[in-house]
Amino acid sequence: MNARVRSGLWLLGWLVAMTAEAGCSRPLNVPMAPIGLSVSFEDGRAQGIYPTLLREVAASAPCQFNIHKVPRARLQTMFDAGQADILMPASSNPARDAVGEFVPLIQVRASLLTLDADTPVPRSLAELLAQPDYKLVVVRGFSFGPAYDGAIATLRQRQRLVEEADPTGVARALRQGLAQASVMTASILVGTLVNEPELTPLLKRLRVEPLEELGWHASGLYLSRRGLVEADRRLLRQAFGQMARNGRVWQLFNEAHPAGSLGVSIRPLP
Repeated sequence: MNARVRSGLWLLGWLVAMTAEAGCSRPLNVPMAPIGLSVSFEDGRAQGIYPTLLREVAASAPCQFNIHKVPRARLQTMFDAGQADILMPASSNPARDAVGEFVPLIQVRASLLTLDADTPVPRSLAELLAQPDYKLVVVRGFSFGPAYDGAIATLRQRQRLVEEADPTGVARALRQGLAQASVMTASILVGTLVNEPELTPLLKRLRVEPLEELGWHASGLYLSRRGLVEADRRLLRQAFGQMARNGRVWQLFNEAHPAGSLGVSIRPLP
């Protein structure tokens, strides 16, 4: 190997190393809203599954993530306007695909959630819609696919929808009898009940039922196409994807939730 070839290989290796060490091109804005055991805030510090995941990615990428608390309903607006570099957690849907790049981390399934339902519950969204007195309470801004979005729009139009800012509001509305049920990933509500001592007794009353139209789908995060340059998106796509592939994301969920509580609502990517 002559000197010119050796010099070229050394330069290539140096460039690769420098690229790896450079990390993200700037600090990234990551607004987050409390959501059960996935995201919580204590004395202004973000805790939970996704903040932990961000900190581990920050150490390996490396990148700086500026996490701050905002209401759930504002997250999508901020992301659409390019004011949020990452939207997480989030399920994939066409509206978000227009402004962001989806990175799957886990599979989730939304279910019908009730408290002490002695009467038969709807087995599908279609059956639920057909019951004129049946009300749902949901978190404003949540999405679990086109079938869910369509049903929510119909219930809103028929004034049979109670919308809350967060899962805590949903739990209180169910306890007060403002609606017969909610629809979301069961682990979200379970995590909320675990985190809120006043609501923890509701765990024993919680009933989880599948809905025909809502199957398993990917959940993860969105990278902004408006705020992030391609190099940053590529770096983050690889870093978060590796966390999902090596089982770290699934491990975080299992460590955070009560044993045996994830089977009906969350599973690792295939």
